[in-house]
Amino acid sequence: MLKKKHRKHTPIISVAQRGKFGAELARRRAGKKRRMAKITTKELEQHLRESKGKELPARKKRKKRGRTS
Repeated sequence: MLKKKHRKHTPIISVAQRGKFGAELARRRAGKKRRMAKITTKELEQHLRESKGKELPARKKRKKRGRTS
């Protein structure tokens, strides 16, 4: 049997995102309907474990777009 390749993930970058991931994990543990269908429970747990104890900004800063004339 072939093993699936591990997908590289983007780390949690803000407190708001950590909250969304935590809420999704709580929903799954409670047996409720999922909102993030493409991510597995193990991946959610891994993301949250990696961001635990880190100082994160409340929100990600948006990039400024320059005008092109």
